[in-house]
Amino acid sequence: MAVTKIHPIKTTLKKAIDYICNGDKTDDEIYVTTHLCSRENAHKEFELTKKQFGSRTKTLAHHLIQSFVPEEVSSHEAHQVGIELCEKVLGRKYEYVLVTHIDKDHIHNHIIFNSIDVDEGKVYRSYYGSYMNIRNQSDKLCKEHNLSVIDQETQREINEIKRRKFVSWHDWNEDKKGSSYKSRLQFDIDRTIKQSINWQDFLSKMEGCGYEIKIGKHIAFRTKNQQRFTRAKTIGANYTEERIKERILNKDKELGNIIDIKNNEKVKSSKGYERLATKHNMTTAAGTMIAIRDKGFHSMTELESEIKRLSSQANQIRKEFRDKEFEQKRIKEITKYLQTCINKKAHYDGYRKNPNDKIYMMMNRKDVEAYQEAFSEVEIFIKQFPHLKKEILEGLKRGDGK
Repeated sequence: MAVTKIHPIKTTLKKAIDYICNGDKTDDEIYVTTHLCSRENAHKEFELTKKQFGSRTKTLAHHLIQSFVPEEVSSHEAHQVGIELCEKVLGRKYEYVLVTHIDKDHIHNHIIFNSIDVDEGKVYRSYYGSYMNIRNQSDKLCKEHNLSVIDQETQREINEIKRRKFVSWHDWNEDKKGSSYKSRLQFDIDRTIKQSINWQDFLSKMEGCGYEIKIGKHIAFRTKNQQRFTRAKTIGANYTEERIKERILNKDKELGNIIDIKNNEKVKSSKGYERLATKHNMTTAAGTMIAIRDKGFHSMTELESEIKRLSSQANQIRKEFRDKEFEQKRIKEITKYLQTCINKKAHYDGYRKNPNDKIYMMMNRKDVEAYQEAFSEVEIFIKQFPHLKKEILEGLKRGDGK
């Protein structure tokens, strides 16, 4: 899933554009795309557009950031998703600079676009509704590119927010922070389950943690800082009322589960149970170590190292697969441009032999420009996949279309 956020730029527009176009972050600006402006003078062109329409807006531009899950998308595909997002949100009416940063584990796009459009000088209104449009379009593109998308429960929360009227940006922005309540609730439920003797004890302890509890079809919790209750089931299948009850009942019987002797109420009230709990913990720990040794590991350090290695290897394989998948997709896309180059090469060669022949250019302009446009796409493709450069250029030279 791609995470999006947007903020206005009211000063130092040139500095912002120079920052996002930093060659160290973009592989020497390979992943830089502009629309209706140039990379070097975008800030001046934005200003000229405003002067043309006599715009008085104090916002120089908007800065949209689209971040992807680490190791989920290749730099090429991330850039393509960014271009498609600009098409969907800006409709080719706004000047923009799109840059993909690849210097960190999480690849992300930076899009700086003018605060007014080039057709009517209409000001772009940035509010919770326009942001929801950006977010929804981003999610749709992720789905089209087989990337993870927003979960259904969160989508329902978004739809609930969209149904509200007269909600200010501040109110909406504070409301969306509710996701942090879920993380806290998950932590508190997990901790309280370990300390609870039964269901009533669990409810009592959750109230002691500062939660108001609503029991209905689905149990829900709310802290004093929350406006709405959070249904526990939205955290995951392990947090429904039924599962919480099961986890409380079976917490001491689960394989590998260590009983918290220090904080367990039953341990405090029964010396006999304390001895049983201590024995259980020792047996569990011994069984875990035997299982680890049976797999060829002689220490937790070795086990952790192997888990880390396998995780890294899996991430690398996923990345290589997505890169190859993207390469295959781009090969299909570039085929038509290669065929155009082959079909129009004779016309372009005639123009190159005598570029000042106006009559020839008049008769062949369409074919010459078609070749130039197609070859420009081929050059972009070669920059993306330099290992295919020799094969492509030799194929064009042969002109056999293979």
